[in-house]
Amino acid sequence: MKKMKWIYVIPFAFLLTNCVTFMQSYQMDNKMKNIELGMTKKKVISILGKNFESTGARMTSEGSVETISYKTYTLSDNNTEGYYLLSFKDGKLVEWFKEKHPVHNHRH
Repeated sequence: MKKMKWIYVIPFAFLLTNCVTFMQSYQMDNKMKNIELGMTKKKVISILGKNFESTGARMTSEGSVETISYKTYTLSDNNTEGYYLLSFKDGKLVEWFKEKHPVHNHRH
């Protein structure tokens, strides 16, 4: 009988985890409305959260530039997923943009 319970619990837990991740990504579009050029990296992270990935860093003649990304998902745009890429020069936001990729449902 205990084995039967796990048959239901494991898929439910997996589904719940995926739903939470999906909702966090979907809410990113709304959070981006609060982002302004010139903000510090610390302020941006306080708004968008710590769930980002470092995607690059370089030195320029004007200072250091670091880029981070946040995953996003848009339902209203033909089920598109992508990333917000944010670049900081010497710790201040100087550029951001969104890369979009269509989600392909592969059916066999």
